[in-house]
Amino acid sequence: AFITTSEGLSPGLAPPFQKAWTEQQVTLCGYCQAGHIMQAVSFLRTNPNPTDQEIESAMRGNLCRCMTYPRVNKAIRSVIDNADITEV
Repeated sequence: AFITTSEGLSPGLAPPFQKAWTEQQVTLCGYCQAGHIMQAVSFLRTNPNPTDQEIESAMRGNLCRCMTYPRVNKAIRSVIDNADITEV
């Protein structure tokens, strides 16, 4: 089995997510950040142009103690709309 962590994302893939997470002020405590980013990457590999509803549905299983779910969804939309994520 092959496992990728957030540290193992390709150099061209990590910056758009990091930038979006910063711009949308997603990270408060940081507890959920790696899980959310990895789920988003995995999801975008199978659905590179999702609707907002599809994003929300795909991210439902990740728990966030700070309740930043709307910010996570906005950050994912920002990555889709503003970055070249062809390496996803």
